[in-house]
Amino acid sequence: MKLSLSNGIFSKLNLEQNFAAVKELGFENIEFNMKSVRKENDTDVYREQRLLVATGLNCLTLHLATLHVKDPVEVHRAVYYGKISLECAHALCAPVVVVHSNISKKLSREIREWCLAAVFGELKSFAKSLDIKLALENLSYTSTGFGKNVEQLEEIFGIIDPEGEMGFTLDFCHSLETKETSNLLEQYGKRLCNIHMANKNHQPFTKQTPELTDLLSTLNGYGYDGPVTLELHHSTPKETIAKTKSLFERLL
Repeated sequence: MKLSLSNGIFSKLNLEQNFAAVKELGFENIEFNMKSVRKENDTDVYREQRLLVATGLNCLTLHLATLHVKDPVEVHRAVYYGKISLECAHALCAPVVVVHSNISKKLSREIREWCLAAVFGELKSFAKSLDIKLALENLSYTSTGFGKNVEQLEEIFGIIDPEGEMGFTLDFCHSLETKETSNLLEQYGKRLCNIHMANKNHQPFTKQTPELTDLLSTLNGYGYDGPVTLELHHSTPKETIAKTKSLFERLL
């Protein structure tokens, strides 16, 4: 397994400081989170590419800019966010892009199905043209989006990916909070492309816990060798990130 850090934790910094902070902590791999790009109309993906080359980091994954559509009129905006994100992933040579369902949990089933088909009809074909794999993430119980458990994710996959080509990102923080870890791994273990790693409320693991031990044992059982991405709350101090990094370097 490959240890990585989501740079979303440094999203309040400018991009030069953001990449430098990841490098300063000694990480070799990064998940680029699109919330690090502050302006909605900022499409200069080559700036990120130059910074990645300059720091020598490897971009294993990218987290798509997300909009949980509340009305069909917002579909075009969700597609725009998605395509800009995919262009950035292509520039950074990220083979996997983490996606949410991009729809609000408050939509009726009929409108939900229409919006899912409209958004991912565009994003899947664009991702395929760039040779990028989309990996749907399980959401938290507090999220405004749809897709927190197996039942909801199965509905989503049934609409957007009947061929079973997409991957899955297990967000361990979210699955701890929803108590869905075992169910998600049983259903999607063979689709795993990425693990978002944090304790509840996106707090860091600084010591091994029974839940963490069980997860890593299960991942080893699946033969998983992909990214384990630390996705931590932005208030986490650098010294705590370093301690968490050391823990996972011992465990992985």
